[in-house]
Amino acid sequence: MQNGKPLRFWILLITAGAAVLCLIQHPALFWRGLCLTGEALRPFGLGLCIAFLLNVPLRFTEERLFAGKAVKRGWTLAFTCLLAAGVLGVLLFLILPQLQKSGALLLERLPGYLEELRGWAEATAAQLGPRAEELVDRAEAALAEWAESSGGSGAEMVRSTVGAAAGVFRGAADLLAGLVFSLYLLARKEPLCLTCKRVLFAVLPRKAAVRLAEIGRLTAQTFRRFAAGQLTEACLLGAMCFLGMALFRMPYAPLISAIVGVTALVPIFGAVFGAAAGALILLLERPALALWFLVFLIVLQQLENNFLYPKIVGESIGLPGLWVLFAVTVGGSLFGAAGMLAGIPLASVAYTLFREWVARRLRERRLTSREIEEAGTRDWEQQP
Repeated sequence: MQNGKPLRFWILLITAGAAVLCLIQHPALFWRGLCLTGEALRPFGLGLCIAFLLNVPLRFTEERLFAGKAVKRGWTLAFTCLLAAGVLGVLLFLILPQLQKSGALLLERLPGYLEELRGWAEATAAQLGPRAEELVDRAEAALAEWAESSGGSGAEMVRSTVGAAAGVFRGAADLLAGLVFSLYLLARKEPLCLTCKRVLFAVLPRKAAVRLAEIGRLTAQTFRRFAAGQLTEACLLGAMCFLGMALFRMPYAPLISAIVGVTALVPIFGAVFGAAAGALILLLERPALALWFLVFLIVLQQLENNFLYPKIVGESIGLPGLWVLFAVTVGGSLFGAAGMLAGIPLASVAYTLFREWVARRLRERRLTSREIEEAGTRDWEQQP
């Protein structure tokens, strides 16, 4: 088109307007489509997370262990996979026997727990007085109705069992596909990056292609630093948890420390999962011990959040705590655990780009920090 915007601009503008209008009129449909897209892309997102996690020991292997030696990528990648499999095997060796012991202990003490619960219920009923009988009758009626409905519908039970089995199979398939995808990415990461750059410069104008290449480099650096910091922080937290539990002579120290360390890979919510799992295991041994463990872990988490995490992970991503929570929540709802891991570095990249844009706009408008700080500080009564 002459003397105006090109046809491509108007097509993009109309498409964007139609998408915004569809979002306003049908937000539930848009969110459903977004969730379906997230489910379809979940194996690839999981593969990206695995690739960035494995890239940390892979870079260490190539730059430190085999520095200056002509070693092919296949050998270093195989060594990295064996190292990761060895660490996973050690964790399973620590977790599975004690997990079996905890399950056997639970089955052994379950009748005693039920008897204590019955005694607590009777004591509570005696304190409530006449209203206790009504509450007990309602509870028994609700339990009887639930048992009748769940026991009478065999088809529903079969459907639930099949659904659970399908969920486990789907998760295993996603994990396998993500693992294969991550290995391919790691084996061909330099040629793949070069191919992406060639496509960018072939499709987009030079300035836009250079800018997108810079954003890609920033994203890769942020993911790499986040993965390295998260792995280091998880190992340190698991080690400190083990030393503290051994010092206070708490049982199941290897099992609980391994659980705390593994769950620490998931930001924010991982600490809650690890604390709940550890307290539940100790609750079977001695209820008071579970309470002391929670106190110990809260103190340990405070030390980790205030000293270790800002130094190891916080400086590498530069993201405020509110945006960390937002990134973990949205990423987890769309892509599960992989979204929780990938959400923080993606949000960090977006936050960095937005901060650079704001700084550039302020420089263009020649606004100083003092002018911005003094804006809105004067009362209306003092205005001339």
